[in-house]
Amino acid sequence: MKPLIVSSLYHPNKVGGAEKVARIVAEGMLQHGHEPVVVTTQEGSGTRVSDVNGVKVYYIGLKNLYWPYDRKDRPAIARAAWHGIDRFNPLMARAVARVLDIEKPEVVNTHNLTGFSCAVWAAVKSRRLPLIHTLHDYSLICPKTSMFKDGRNCQGQCTACAFYTSPSKRLSEHVDHVVGVSRFTLERHLTAGYFQHAEARVIHNALPGRPASGAPPDRTGRPLRLGYVGQLTPTKGIGELVRQMSAWDSSQCQLVVAGRGAAAYEALLRRDAPENVRFLGFVNPDEVYRAIDVLVVPSLWQEPLAMTVLEAYMHGIPVIVSSRGGLPEAIEEKRTGLVYEPLEPGGLRRAVDVFLGAPQLLHDMRLLVLEKANYFQLERMLAEYLDLMANAKESSHRQRNFGPDRVAAPL
Repeated sequence: MKPLIVSSLYHPNKVGGAEKVARIVAEGMLQHGHEPVVVTTQEGSGTRVSDVNGVKVYYIGLKNLYWPYDRKDRPAIARAAWHGIDRFNPLMARAVARVLDIEKPEVVNTHNLTGFSCAVWAAVKSRRLPLIHTLHDYSLICPKTSMFKDGRNCQGQCTACAFYTSPSKRLSEHVDHVVGVSRFTLERHLTAGYFQHAEARVIHNALPGRPASGAPPDRTGRPLRLGYVGQLTPTKGIGELVRQMSAWDSSQCQLVVAGRGAAAYEALLRRDAPENVRFLGFVNPDEVYRAIDVLVVPSLWQEPLAMTVLEAYMHGIPVIVSSRGGLPEAIEEKRTGLVYEPLEPGGLRRAVDVFLGAPQLLHDMRLLVLEKANYFQLERMLAEYLDLMANAKESSHRQRNFGPDRVAAPL
């Protein structure tokens, strides 16, 4: 099979879990004898083609006002204009269309489309190709991607978001199959009226490699070691986690924080952190997982499904997560971790105290965590994607030969 995978970013350009998953799917399919081709964006102009671990990757220069991943501050009017163009960008759609005509894939799987815009879907369907879209966040219904504003989660689309995203909603009618990395994320889009003609399913993310083996480190005579891995942003809940650490002294509980954030916010976190918090900056996450007892994912926004939870499981580490988005879907309560309500006073503290009060719990949970890690291995996710692509290809074939097809105007 020859699938074409479209992702806003791809190695070596990456920001979060969506880009990791796109690469895992592409390289996994290559290892199974398929011929994946990836299309992604790059800073600058023109198009270059590279080989990334055997996968053919087209890097297309972003045709918009600026490159949005350089962390530079832009005036509000420039940001609004950028997002306006990104609602329907025919220049990027035409660039992808040229790749479609060159590569002639059998099925297309789009991931995050920031930079490309949903105009890509019209280009795909004008060529009568089966189209699958994977939802990693809320960028189709919220330009900020998070549906989080003024310190709280949005219950629905505001007027501005509804205006900006109306092309995405209309164009979602071209999608044949829609995948959510969590049930929460999928249902949020379906409830908003997206993908009304698509077959919907959940395919939880996965990771390559095998779960760790061996007994957990002995905790006798040492403090409980918590870990946080990810971007240092207010929506991630890292501020509250750091503040809560003042409830224990260094002999009871310690926290290591791995990741970077905006300079001003990171400086504020470091200034206010108690002595039992240590900031590592950007490091290999494996180093953190090998050194901690429990991972904490304290997100305030409706996190679709944090890859860090899966990474912790692969190391036999239980996880404390907030009850936001798809995070609870990855947790078996009191077996592989704990779920707490982030707006409940003392909720996080009580969750940590469970582990502090029962040292044996870490040992007992380890086997259950490693068992859960088997579900999040690559083979299961690849099998589900390959099954979906085969079904999409067969359904498209039947439609072309025996029934009407939804065909978009050519680009």
